[in-house]
Amino acid sequence: MNIFRNIAYLLAFGIPFLVSSQEVSKVYMDSVLSRIKTQPEKIQKKSYQELGILLNKTRPEEKASQFYEYLFKKDSSEIMKLNIYQFYWRNLSRTGKLDKAIEICKKGIALSEKYNDERFLIHYNSSIATCYHYKNKAEEALYHLNEAERLALDGTNGDMLRHVYYTKGLVYILLKDYKKAEESYLKMWEVVKNYENSATKRFVVYVLVDYFSQVDRPNELVHYTEILSELYEDANPDMPSGHMPIKDIFKKSLDPEKIPILQEAIRVSDSMNSMNSLLQTTLALTNIYNELGQSAKAIPYLKRMEIKLDSIHKPFNLKDTYQALSYTSAKAKNYQDAYTYRILQASLEDSIISENTKRNIAKLEIEFETEKKERQIAEQKLELEQKERQRKMIQYGLIALGVLLVLSLFFFRYRLKSQHTISTQNEAIQKQKITDLQQKNKLLAMSSMIEGQEAERLRIAKDLHDSLGGLLSTVKAHFTAIQNEIKQLEALNITEKTNHLIDEACVEVRRISHNMMPHALSIAGLQGAIEDAGAHLNSQGYNTTVEIKNLPRRLSETREVMIYRLIQEILSNIRKHAKAKSILIQLLGHEDLINLIVEDDGKGFVYETAVMKGGLGLKSINSRVQFLDGTIDWDTSPGNGTLITITIPVE
Repeated sequence: MNIFRNIAYLLAFGIPFLVSSQEVSKVYMDSVLSRIKTQPEKIQKKSYQELGILLNKTRPEEKASQFYEYLFKKDSSEIMKLNIYQFYWRNLSRTGKLDKAIEICKKGIALSEKYNDERFLIHYNSSIATCYHYKNKAEEALYHLNEAERLALDGTNGDMLRHVYYTKGLVYILLKDYKKAEESYLKMWEVVKNYENSATKRFVVYVLVDYFSQVDRPNELVHYTEILSELYEDANPDMPSGHMPIKDIFKKSLDPEKIPILQEAIRVSDSMNSMNSLLQTTLALTNIYNELGQSAKAIPYLKRMEIKLDSIHKPFNLKDTYQALSYTSAKAKNYQDAYTYRILQASLEDSIISENTKRNIAKLEIEFETEKKERQIAEQKLELEQKERQRKMIQYGLIALGVLLVLSLFFFRYRLKSQHTISTQNEAIQKQKITDLQQKNKLLAMSSMIEGQEAERLRIAKDLHDSLGGLLSTVKAHFTAIQNEIKQLEALNITEKTNHLIDEACVEVRRISHNMMPHALSIAGLQGAIEDAGAHLNSQGYNTTVEIKNLPRRLSETREVMIYRLIQEILSNIRKHAKAKSILIQLLGHEDLINLIVEDDGKGFVYETAVMKGGLGLKSINSRVQFLDGTIDWDTSPGNGTLITITIPVE
């Protein structure tokens, strides 16, 4: 059951990325980023950190830098930067870009403060201090290290003090303040001394041994050398290869000035019976004497070491002593002893190999017997499970048969009921289809009627303009000719009145013709017609603003006319009822939609009340919007003007 529960959890919250086995590429990073965005924040953080670990392993560093830059282009989220900066600054420092690394650490500090993440705040302060240490800027490094130390001591992140104190020690050594460097290293040890045996703990002790091997502190050198040796032997009891790092510490310097320090360390180790420290310091002293060509002086120390080791069971240490005695005796030209110790070394190595072989054979035998017993237990358990499974299968079969009978009864009853329900639903569907068809016919009839009205309006407008308008103009021309001939008619003032009436008739014909089919709509399209309507409103004393942008080119002529009629209806309502001074008309195209906004500063009204009164203007406007498959929103109240927002599809 636990397995299925875990699988369900992984499916629900996302499978963690196995980045350690992946090869970085831009395609892979795109895939990872697309998955990260769909995860909860907690899993996002873990996933970003796993990606950062993978990028940090990419070689060469310049290639990793390119991937980091690509990552920042593809994902600019702050949560990504907070988690990735901790790896990016390392990449920059490795490539020598310390100023850039410092800049990234500062950004990390700012993000940590924004998200109130104390752990990241400690990390970025400690990291920027490391960069300043590389640049030999000790004061800046100490400022950030003190801030990191304060945060770690005050909060729940005391485990991070280890790195803070390690970096502090390096900075104080840079300042040649060895006392404070030693204090920092000892504080680092206090943080980890109760840890389980781990690489981290061994590294801390290694740092202490390395430090005390370079200063005149033999007691501390012996103490921490013994601890480090025990940790290595505990980690690998069959082959304490961990002694090699300890040897490397003592091989770093063959300075003859260290002879008194090593002699004192040998004395302290001997008095404290610290065999590992005694071996390492003796071998270190031997190496210096061999380099100085004074090998004979080293032999007494090695022989005392041999006597000590004979009394305890430490074959690896004794082997190293025989090897050193053989080499040193040869350097001192005592070839007989060199040969003897070489034989003893070979014999001990064979003995160690034999013991290891026996131990391994015994271990394999125990594992074989254990596996054999476990297999027998598993077989017995499997047999019991099979019997139990058979019993349960019989039970389940009987239950399934009973359930099948019950379900059959329910099925027949349900089928009868379903047939009745289906017939009822079919009738309802047929009725709905008839209703839909009637509605479509109504819409088609309305569309045809509107198109017929528009065609008739166009015909009448042309007749008014071309026939009656022209006729009136001809009458006026003839009348003017008569007026020129018969001057005495002027005394009666009839010609002036008749002229005035003919002018009014011409204007009225143009107005009726324009309203039925505006000249601007046929010449300049919808935009020109609306702008012409705005100009006409301005001439009537209204402060009118018209804004038209991005009108689609594929708008049909019928749709243009319908939109124009809709605007005409709205403006007519404003002139009749609003008592407005200013009018705003906006017609904006966006993708496959047209947004129409008409706003006035008139007296406003209560929309619900106006609808209940059955005003023809509102009905006409709403019907036109509905016919255009659009939506309309009325925003109005008494004394606050009116804002109408209409959205209409292009097709």
